[in-house]
Amino acid sequence: MITVTEKMRNDLRQNGAIKIDGLFDEASLAECRRCFDFSLANPGPTALDIFDGTNDAHYNDLGTARTLEVYRPMVEKFELGNLLSDLWGSEHVWYFGEEIFVKDGGNIGRSPWHQDTAYIPANGKHLANVWFSFETLPAQNALEVIKGSHRGPQYDGSAYDDPNDPTKPMWGGEYFPQLPDIEGERRSDPNSWEVLSWALQAGDAIVLHSGALHGGAPVDKRCPTRHTLVLRFFGDDMYYQPFPDAKPNYFMDVREFDDGSMQAGDRYRSEFFLQLR
Repeated sequence: MITVTEKMRNDLRQNGAIKIDGLFDEASLAECRRCFDFSLANPGPTALDIFDGTNDAHYNDLGTARTLEVYRPMVEKFELGNLLSDLWGSEHVWYFGEEIFVKDGGNIGRSPWHQDTAYIPANGKHLANVWFSFETLPAQNALEVIKGSHRGPQYDGSAYDDPNDPTKPMWGGEYFPQLPDIEGERRSDPNSWEVLSWALQAGDAIVLHSGALHGGAPVDKRCPTRHTLVLRFFGDDMYYQPFPDAKPNYFMDVREFDDGSMQAGDRYRSEFFLQLR
């Protein structure tokens, strides 16, 4: 079990992301891979090739009720709820769900910068992605996070339908400010954004606030394949925020994931999520 330090707590709180070395040992990583392979073999209704028909096409799928039964023993066994409880200072922790990504072929570009909180009807201090891959990743092929961006502003989501325009909005300007062109600004001035990034060995993980701007993780000839599993969790400080009254410009209607039983500002709770503690 990882020993949580005050520095880890402070860095996650202030910066929005930390790297945890060796979060998964060889045996636990193999168990994670078994779950990942189950997801590959049992695609859900949202499974698709993002940017299909382009050189940047890559596979993505969200969890389902069926995959939860496979992932549940794993997330309980590895006490990830206790880890996040300690990091956050939250009495309770819930498992939000998983997501898988596959980039293969040695020449697939960056995933767009985005905040997951544009795609879910909730936000708060206790919200985290545990992001890890089954391959060793140089820093330039791993996830990047904009330091402190989980503290605002909340930008629109990326429509994810045009790799040449990663800032194309999902909801529209009347609801959220459009995503900044972070890569364009970095090309003009490499120091324009303060970016957190780490090289990862198999078993290492990035823990980031789901509202932090994050993206990247391309593959190239030096790192031709990336199989990534993201496990999402939330704790006591998580509040319901209704979606805009509009249909999103996105490959799925995320409003279908809103059960509509809560009022704006309610603590985010639902019987659909697995309570770990």
